Amino acid sequence: MKKWTAIISSIAAGFLFAGCGSGEKAAATSDAVDPNVIAFPLDICLVGDKKLGSMGKPHTFVHDGREIKFCCEGCDDEFKANTAKYIKKFDDAVAAKKAAEDKPADTTSDAEKAG
Repeated sequence: MKKWTAIISSIAAGFLFAGCGSGEKAAATSDAVDPNVIAFPLDICLVGDKKLGSMGKPHTFVHDGREIKFCCEGCDDEFKANTAKYIKKFDDAVAAKKAAEDKPADTTSDAEKAG
């Protein structure tokens, strides 16, 4: 009987801890964004070029009015050593995203283009 009690208790604890983790992710994504901060324009780490979230929760902070995201805190030293390089990469990505959003949609069909 004690064996079954231990097994059932372990399963219940597993469900409890699994539920806690998903609630933490939901809270992190619902934080308000400061309108005075330029949003991070990429889905990859600014320094390591790895997909954000591939190494756990991204390391996020604000630097000179820009929201910066790394795949992990380990990229912080490289960012500090070459800040101008990564700020330029950020600004170029913001400009490219804005240009893509401002470009009018091409509604011409392929048949019309062929002429």
